[in-house]
Amino acid sequence: MPRRVHDPAEAFRVLRADGAVVLTGAGSSREDARGIAQRVLASLAPVVPDPAPIKEGGGNKDNTYRTWEGDDRRVVPFQSGHTDGFAYGDKYPDYIFLLCIRPAASGGESFAIDTYRILDALAASDCPEDAAFLAFLTGSPVEQTEPGFQRSLAPVVLDNGRGRRMSRWTPVQRPDPSLSADERTRQRMWLERWKTLTYQASQHAPRFLLQPGEALCLDNYRMLHGREGFDDVERTLWRIWAWTTESTGAPDGLLFSDSRFAVAP
Repeated sequence: MPRRVHDPAEAFRVLRADGAVVLTGAGSSREDARGIAQRVLASLAPVVPDPAPIKEGGGNKDNTYRTWEGDDRRVVPFQSGHTDGFAYGDKYPDYIFLLCIRPAASGGESFAIDTYRILDALAASDCPEDAAFLAFLTGSPVEQTEPGFQRSLAPVVLDNGRGRRMSRWTPVQRPDPSLSADERTRQRMWLERWKTLTYQASQHAPRFLLQPGEALCLDNYRMLHGREGFDDVERTLWRIWAWTTESTGAPDGLLFSDSRFAVAP
């Protein structure tokens, strides 16, 4: 459950420690939204493109989402925890912010999942299968390219060379197609386990509702985020993506806080 703080400098300290924090009194305008990232991440010289207004992408009229549990497509009452900006490949944003303008009248509660806790639990396990699974997550490149967007063939957990682990779950993760059939089957098995772990964490993570003027600040290399279904078409957020000096670098070309400029050349 993210802590709530009012001061951007304090928000940065909590963000570094916990991976997530809610900044209160953050305003409501487009300028306020962009300023959140600039103020909270000031010491990391962030590249902050224009915020994206978010109304669509929530639930439908019965407050459900389509998601996965193991091999099965399921209809569930929440959006599973995920990494934002994966259309940019390995240059996805290292921090993201969601500023609430108007919450849903019903539903739409957020949650955050700390993947580092999952990885650290695997590292502490005495089970050989857990050790093999962790070795796969950190050492075996898999196909992570969203079709039509920036290329990524990299481990699920990538060392970015700047002292940070890049842990991600996205719905496009799949085996490396250049491998043998047996190796693709093995990768598919491990990726299903990763999907199941993050899905189970999504089920059990505590929910919280952002109020107007509150911004959820997330380390996008560490945390997955999701939300409950809703059907209020007036629910409105600003989404802000940011790339800091600790990221793999901002993508070339125009940037926005969604994937419209991430199309592969």
